[in-house]
Amino acid sequence: MASKLYTSEEINLVFNSNINKKLFFNKVAIDSREVSNRGIFFAIKGVNDDGHRYVKTVLKKKNNLAVISTKSNNLRSIRTKNTLESLINLASYARQRSKAKIIAVTGSCGKTSLKNLLKSSLSRFGKTHSSPKSFNNHFGVPYSLANLSSDNKYGVFELGMSFKGEIDKLVNVVRPHIAIITNIGPAHLENFNNIDGICKAKAEIMNRICQNGIIILNKDDKFFNSLKKIANQKNIKIITFGFLKSDIQIIKSSAKVSFKIKNKIFNFKINNLNKSYLYNVAATLCVHYYLNHNINLLKNKFNNFKIPEGRGNEKNIRIKNKRILLVNDSYNSNPASLEQSIFNFSLRKKKGYRKILIMGDMLELGKKSKYYHQQVAKILNKTNIDKVFCVGSEVRYTYQKLNHSKKGLLIKNISLLKQNLFKLVENNDILLVKSSNRIGLFNFFKKF
Repeated sequence: MASKLYTSEEINLVFNSNINKKLFFNKVAIDSREVSNRGIFFAIKGVNDDGHRYVKTVLKKKNNLAVISTKSNNLRSIRTKNTLESLINLASYARQRSKAKIIAVTGSCGKTSLKNLLKSSLSRFGKTHSSPKSFNNHFGVPYSLANLSSDNKYGVFELGMSFKGEIDKLVNVVRPHIAIITNIGPAHLENFNNIDGICKAKAEIMNRICQNGIIILNKDDKFFNSLKKIANQKNIKIITFGFLKSDIQIIKSSAKVSFKIKNKIFNFKINNLNKSYLYNVAATLCVHYYLNHNINLLKNKFNNFKIPEGRGNEKNIRIKNKRILLVNDSYNSNPASLEQSIFNFSLRKKKGYRKILIMGDMLELGKKSKYYHQQVAKILNKTNIDKVFCVGSEVRYTYQKLNHSKKGLLIKNISLLKQNLFKLVENNDILLVKSSNRIGLFNFFKKF
């Protein structure tokens, strides 16, 4: 029997409509391609497309429903003034009826990876729903929340922002029991005067934490004290993680890693010792600690976790018969995540092979773009990375400041990279790719 995400009675209650009482629905979608049967399609008008173009196709299947803002004689359509607002209303209803523990994640980098890690580990303790992919904006968050089932035990949602006030609107709908700020860095800096503004914008996640809820903070982050002050002002309990003395402390030696939780040591089998991954494991343990879960049941959860495509996953590829180990971190880039990626890459033992970085532009840095791209060169010059190839326009500032021995090529676009890639790499190279998504490196390298 098909699961019931919403009954027609619930839909009629939310939208004051009169849908056939025999209908029920098991999927909410804003992309018509995701609607197969018993789906509710919200026809949202975006910058590049209008969902109303696909309503007729969706309604060809007799058990589907469309929420629209245009006239229609179809009895399986609901007309509203604003379909996005209607989606938010349905998401609010889903949140109101839910008995799940809700976790919201934000930060300048690491949000999606942490969200996925939380979903994987929480599933050990009950049915868990999470935002798909990186659906973290004013479309993605209500879409994700509207698909929260009444029988979910946990819900994990990623909240992103580009401007002040965005997270405030999102958290007002999500209303988490547990909020996490991974870190604060100069992402989307073009829309803020400084990083302090970004810190305050990320802290908006604390505006609607449920009573007796918590905020989980990175003790090592430069803005920890600022965030702690805001939490204290709001009387929100704090749980910390990090390499510094914390509630969940990471203890790393050259060969292994352990976690100290309230004076008790827990050892997990973890092959991925990247600092960013260990932070995510520690933040995840904070959630389980707060929920009073048996931490020992997570013994094997962190070693087998599959890193999402383009976020540091590794695979062996061939470029015209040359064997290459690709470290694909090309989904997004900002100064904080790039520095962390370079740090992790520099820790790799070379074993006689070259370490190559293909670096694309970091976007949305505004007037500070030149400065941050130049700063990257200072970091790279101190590493054991052999060659750096730069793709884009802003990376010219990085290229200019690189030591001569590290300079590969400065390439304007993806087309020129395709023409030169075979010449750039040598057999058995280890290749790190890092870039903001719009540069195109993610789409290019995911095909390998």
